[in-house]
Amino acid sequence: MVVAGMLPAAGAAHALTPMQVVQRALQVQQQVADYTATVTVSVSAPNVQIPSRTMKVYYKRPDKVHVESEGLAIVPRDALLMGNLGRHLETNTQAGLVGTGTLSGRPVWCVKLTPLDAGPGSGRMLCWIDRERYLLLRSEVWDAVQKAMTISFSYSLVQQRYWMPTQILCEFSAKLLDGSGEQARVTVGFTNYRVNTGLSDSIFEDEG
Repeated sequence: MVVAGMLPAAGAAHALTPMQVVQRALQVQQQVADYTATVTVSVSAPNVQIPSRTMKVYYKRPDKVHVESEGLAIVPRDALLMGNLGRHLETNTQAGLVGTGTLSGRPVWCVKLTPLDAGPGSGRMLCWIDRERYLLLRSEVWDAVQKAMTISFSYSLVQQRYWMPTQILCEFSAKLLDGSGEQARVTVGFTNYRVNTGLSDSIFEDEG
């Protein structure tokens, strides 16, 4: 999944500032106050054998997550938080438009978020946001000099109202798992959604 045909930023956001673009994407996510879903996680990494796991996930805005699983499951937290744009806006608060283009056939803006005190060694995040639906389609998290993680999202319409992720692909260096410098992938699939049912806080009481 790549962005093709990147164009100069001037005037590309139809009078929206880059920060407003990201904030609108956050508003779309915030329509989901809570969800439950069946989640299947598979890991592909050199020298690591982890069987696929299916679990039940409970989410409540802004960042409460409870997972019911019979075995060890490696799940990037941002995947269960639908990209976790709110946290990234707290820590990366300068927004700049890199350009426009297409991603998997969808028209997108590419916005870069950087810390207010950005300097040598500062991290940054790139967000590809659907120009019509304001969905986060891809994010890249960078440290000082290299890409730390890429997260790609696929969506479907749930309950005829909410665009919810059906698959999230997380790609990162396998050194986080086995010390090698090769690429690892975690694929997270979502089914059986129930959205905005009013989940009780008691479900999340034991979560650290």
